[in-house]
Amino acid sequence: MDSQEITIDQENTLDISQIRHGFEVGSYPLLISEQTRAEVVKLPSICAIPSTPDWFSGFMNHRGETVPIYDLNKYLQVLNEKEEVQEWVLLIDDHPNTVGILLKDAPQSITDPEQLNEHAVGLPEIIKNTVSNVYGHKNNKWFEIDHRRLFLALKKQF
Repeated sequence: MDSQEITIDQENTLDISQIRHGFEVGSYPLLISEQTRAEVVKLPSICAIPSTPDWFSGFMNHRGETVPIYDLNKYLQVLNEKEEVQEWVLLIDDHPNTVGILLKDAPQSITDPEQLNEHAVGLPEIIKNTVSNVYGHKNNKWFEIDHRRLFLALKKQF
């Protein structure tokens, strides 16, 4: 193939945007890792488990599978429960690693975030320890988290 054909091929390629999923816990903008499955559902029935921390909401049934549900806002003490209703559950990862996070707002699509050469600062320790990258999008910073590491750290607190 000569260089003219390559140029023509390059000119005809489509620009493909990278779409990531971001969500907020309190005022902390968090980003789900690339290639991680995520799904949002309206708040379903959650079965509470006695003698567990109040930030562990319990389990829900999702397509016949049991999924643990965490209330990170309650864990970080960033919401006034009486005023702010959390009506969404963000399901992250494939079974058997699926976890759910209660959210007050639906996640956002973050298109073509720019990776920044920065460290995570100003975050609670448990989240800061799971941040793998910091991204910029529309003058906001987004912190990409390793969700498996985060929820493993939370499970150890039971």
